[in-house]
Amino acid sequence: MTWTDRMKKTIETFKRMALPLFGFFLLFALVEGIIAVISLGAAFLPFFNMNGLGPSFSPAPYMNPNIPVPPGYGYGPSLGYAFGLEELAPFMHMLPRLLGGIAILMIVSMVLGSVFITGVFQLTKKAYTEKAQFRDIKLKGFPRLLGWYGIITFISIIAIGVGILVAMGFRSPYSMALFALIYMLALMAAGLFVAPWVSSAPFHMLNHREFTFGQAFKESWRFYRRHMGPLWGAFLTLLGIQLFINLINRNSPDIGLILTFIITPFVTILPIVWVLTLEEEELPTSGQETYNVERDAHPTSEPYNHEEPKLHESPSPKDDPSEKNSRATSSSSAPPYIPPKDPYSAHESPYQAPYTSSYGSTSSGEFEKEPINFCPTCGEKVREGASYCSKCGTKL
Repeated sequence: MTWTDRMKKTIETFKRMALPLFGFFLLFALVEGIIAVISLGAAFLPFFNMNGLGPSFSPAPYMNPNIPVPPGYGYGPSLGYAFGLEELAPFMHMLPRLLGGIAILMIVSMVLGSVFITGVFQLTKKAYTEKAQFRDIKLKGFPRLLGWYGIITFISIIAIGVGILVAMGFRSPYSMALFALIYMLALMAAGLFVAPWVSSAPFHMLNHREFTFGQAFKESWRFYRRHMGPLWGAFLTLLGIQLFINLINRNSPDIGLILTFIITPFVTILPIVWVLTLEEEELPTSGQETYNVERDAHPTSEPYNHEEPKLHESPSPKDDPSEKNSRATSSSSAPPYIPPKDPYSAHESPYQAPYTSSYGSTSSGEFEKEPINFCPTCGEKVREGASYCSKCGTKL
């Protein structure tokens, strides 16, 4: 398929599932908004309890305004105050709670994201061939997708943590800044290379639930290496659509909000349809490989060669002419002759087939016999209704 064919297939699939897809988006957005409000409230509640909600909340805590300060170091635009470990000491006891809240928020986000992507994939897979409904949203493969996002998150945290630990080992701030810049560029390059794989691997793993998790993970990478061109096309298409929406949001927020609500579901199913089309293209190849393997395993099962015999060729010397004559005689021999019950009936040829009318037949399947008259003296057949025999002249 070309890029245009895949886009047409995506539009056709989107039409078959538009109504349940938008309903699922609205339901998910409502649940996500409620969880976000609860999470933010739980995260900032310790700060509200410590400082209150009144005007006593100060951006520079524990500074006594009555203490005289030298000129140029007062409050104002020339504020030279900097936070250090001493100023952060009152907040250190909240660090475990804050980190725990961040971890819980990440886990909840992964669970919600896995539920959403799994449901959209099952709905898209149904709409790929026929019209889909809201009941087609299922969670088959949810644990697999949750494990996938867990592995990707863990690898990302390890990569960022290693960079921070190495940067803290530098004594010079210039060396630290240079390392941070190089490390960020390396991470960006690696992320750009695997971005099409990250956007397509979950759907390949969901489409092959017959594999174990480890096998599906490896096969998703091989699938990406086999189809890097089309998958890069899908990724660049997604990136271009997102940039277009952001440009409209900056110039006209109202129109951008409407376009975001309409285009975002379409963008979500685009990589799914891309993966399904690539899987469909691989089916003939895999079937041919299976046929080749079976043919190699059973070399005697060759297809019959329908070739017409050549009449001008002479028979093979290996064939026995007497055997051929005997087969021909046995195959062409006629059934034995059975004499008629009526002694005056004419002898019919044994090769003559009984006359059958093409315009009708009896219910019993037997053929009706035409009435025949015979002379009682000479046995000659006479026509029906005759008064005298045409041969001997006997009166009938």
